[in-house]
Amino acid sequence: MRVFVTPTVVISRCIEIDQCRYNGLKIASDFVKQLIPYVKLIPVCPEVEIGLGIPREALRIVMKEDKMRLIQPKTGLDFTEKMEDFVSSFLESLPEVDGFILKGRSPTSALKDA
Repeated sequence: MRVFVTPTVVISRCIEIDQCRYNGLKIASDFVKQLIPYVKLIPVCPEVEIGLGIPREALRIVMKEDKMRLIQPKTGLDFTEKMEDFVSSFLESLPEVDGFILKGRSPTSALKDA
């Protein structure tokens, strides 16, 4: 019998793992449900990791003085530095991974769908 290494996949925590989206919901995914028994998942929610609650006001990436900034429009708060710090430490702490499943059209996970 062949032995297979279990792939390690970083996944947006809001996809089938936890109700942590800005609106307090979870995204259902039949694909992820089927995948879970076969992979080691590393769930991450960047917005929760920088201290934002659930639910929370939405974030947007906006141009400000010719630079992209992570802003919460309703409050005017700028989370750019907190997010940059989190992303740097998260990526440095990751073991070798085989893939990513990230929430598309999210200012903190994936701006576009792949």
